Amino acid sequence: MRLATILATALLASPALSESYDLSLGGNVIGTLDATDAGINSNVTNSPLGVGNGTFDATSRRVRLADGTVVTQYLSDAPRKNRTISVLHDAGRVIETVVNPVGDATALSVADTVPAGVTDPVAGLAHLLRDRATCPEPVSFYDGRRVITVSPTDQSTEQATLTCRMSYRVTAGPGHFSPLFISNAKMNLLYQGGALTTLTIGAGPFTLTVTPR
Repeated sequence: MRLATILATALLASPALSESYDLSLGGNVIGTLDATDAGINSNVTNSPLGVGNGTFDATSRRVRLADGTVVTQYLSDAPRKNRTISVLHDAGRVIETVVNPVGDATALSVADTVPAGVTDPVAGLAHLLRDRATCPEPVSFYDGRRVITVSPTDQSTEQATLTCRMSYRVTAGPGHFSPLFISNAKMNLLYQGGALTTLTIGAGPFTLTVTPR
């Protein structure tokens, strides 16, 4: 069974996600994140030197094409970068990617180059943020420019807190934050009573913390 099919089945069997989170760096709140099964909205206003400030919006929805085919469309908008991305998914395959401006496209912005079995970032993030009693299964998602795979590496339980240690890797396409091109990070998910209490993701000296509001 393809990864995308497994993930879709798991999402249908899980409670709907609708949460608001604080984003913190170095102990300081730098912004907020709202996440649902249908969309993501982040607003960063206090990043160091303002480098990461700005909003980001993304949605994932079913749409009908001109030939009647029903597919999933991922749409993202990053106004600070003047970038929009549209990706069409059908049966576990990417069938179209449009990046605007064209100069922001990568070699992986061509649909035929994207591995099978990926989902979109909205579904991928919902999979990680959803309350659960066990650690998340591996998930690969495609943002129109790269493929990211998040997979468990270890877990432990102490005083009713489940800690899931995860690997965050760019497995195809360029890394994040040109010219740094970061492609590997460590992620920890902490749950108490099945509820997510903290998500951290760190690369080098920087660790972003995500906590429910």
